[in-house]
Amino acid sequence: MEETEMKKRKTRIRWRRVCVAGIILMLVLKLLASFVMTAFEKRYEELGFGESAEETGTFITKPEKLTQNQVNAKLKKMAEQLPKIKEIYDNREQYSEHLLSLVCNNPEMADFVRNYNDAEHIAKGGLTRKEKMQKIPLLLQWDKRWGYVDYGDNVLGLSGCAPTCLSMVVIGLTGNDAMTPDKIAEFATQNGYYVKGTGTSWSIMTEGAEKLGVQGTQISLSRNQIKGELEKGHPIICSVGPGDFTTEGHFIVLTGYENGEIKVNDPNCRTRSTLWDYEELQGQIRNLWAFQKS
Repeated sequence: MEETEMKKRKTRIRWRRVCVAGIILMLVLKLLASFVMTAFEKRYEELGFGESAEETGTFITKPEKLTQNQVNAKLKKMAEQLPKIKEIYDNREQYSEHLLSLVCNNPEMADFVRNYNDAEHIAKGGLTRKEKMQKIPLLLQWDKRWGYVDYGDNVLGLSGCAPTCLSMVVIGLTGNDAMTPDKIAEFATQNGYYVKGTGTSWSIMTEGAEKLGVQGTQISLSRNQIKGELEKGHPIICSVGPGDFTTEGHFIVLTGYENGEIKVNDPNCRTRSTLWDYEELQGQIRNLWAFQKS
């Protein structure tokens, strides 16, 4: 009898040891996986995907139309501090004046412009873990994951602000992180929401959005209306004219209302993706749509 009890006790001890060892192994594997994912995310960004860590904010001001001489002068000045801009400046004859003007107004695009001539016009990669965790992710139209994909008369990185804004909203509201900017651009092209010579039709924000699982409603331009929609968790896409974000036309996303200011996701610029006063935005907004999940 005592021998039987002893065997049972030894068996229980062995099982406890196995369980403890199993738990330790699971924790080690979890830590290892976390380490590998962190290293992957870091490398992903170093390769030019997702958000770049390069400091360019000091050179970013209100965009302006520049002459060729002004472009050359501005590039030369930036090249003194930014290695990627120096490479572009030293080889400036290889790039169009339009591309050089864009990088002058937004040096965050340096990688995109630098690789423009040799890039494949295909999408590469999905969202990063950091982007998936954001309520409304900040996505950039010129990100190399999708920026070189053809869209309309150009590529997504140069003419895809509207699809990129809608991508942020659809992903944020539905959780469908497969709806990246290139997928929205493909949807827009296939369903007639890209107008040749004009750009993305405003109708994509209402009837087009419905087909993507979100409801877009045109709203009036007022602080109270914007504040109310954002406090209900309804992101707002704005069509804006010349001003702080563009010299011609552009789309941005309003994602939140914090301490009397409006949080903006600009698909063309991380630096401009920050808090803005309503008064700063008011005069630039041409139209706006609030979104909720269908």
